[in-house]
Amino acid sequence: MRKVNKYYGTFHALRDVDLDIPPGKVTCLIGPSGSGKSTLLRCLNFLEDYDSGEVRIDDQLIGYETPGGRRMSARRLREMRRDIGMVFQQFNLWPHMTALQNVAEGLERVRGFSRPEAEVRAREALAKVGLADKEANHPSRLSGGQQQRVAIARAIAMQPRIMLFDEPTSALDPELVGEVLGVMKQLASEGMTMVVVTHEMGFAAHVADRVVFMERGEIVAVGSPREVFHDAADPRLQSFLQGYRERNSLEF
Repeated sequence: MRKVNKYYGTFHALRDVDLDIPPGKVTCLIGPSGSGKSTLLRCLNFLEDYDSGEVRIDDQLIGYETPGGRRMSARRLREMRRDIGMVFQQFNLWPHMTALQNVAEGLERVRGFSRPEAEVRAREALAKVGLADKEANHPSRLSGGQQQRVAIARAIAMQPRIMLFDEPTSALDPELVGEVLGVMKQLASEGMTMVVVTHEMGFAAHVADRVVFMERGEIVAVGSPREVFHDAADPRLQSFLQGYRERNSLEF
């Protein structure tokens, strides 16, 4: 991302954002609510149009034909997004489909797989997230944590080059958070390029390769977990971390 700006009316949501995402690494975005984390994430796959600057993945401009020029066609955007997986706060599963069908559907419609081919890969993805025995279950018969793991399986089945996670545990009961973070840790250990918006500071501290702290649409600090959580110099970052420690009664 280079000098990326995003406005909602007069509200300046992203302010001249410069950010590099290393391939094969986990980058966690942290910061107070309303700081621009989710907006930044959604600009990476052009779910939100950015107003100026450039977003590139593997040097391919995202969203526009030329910098500051015309939007990509809907077809080009769909092709681009095939390589970008995204997992949202809400699970967005089709309620009338089984777990297997939810994962296989995109493989058929987007990747052009036959139904048997799609089901083979869907089963592999469900097994990867520990749900091989739940393939016939509809979402209503799955816990929140299981539903989110199906959503992750749906994304990784497409074999994306980068995975985006927008607060993937925020809609879960506390006892279900661990199972989703466990799947994400496994993906991280396998070298998946991941960008994660999270309020789970423990996950960011122990799994991220780089941590990005945002406030008021700006990137305030970028560094290793140690640099951000233990050697923080910026007073805004220090205040944020202190508030988190006090609310959650823990240390990183």
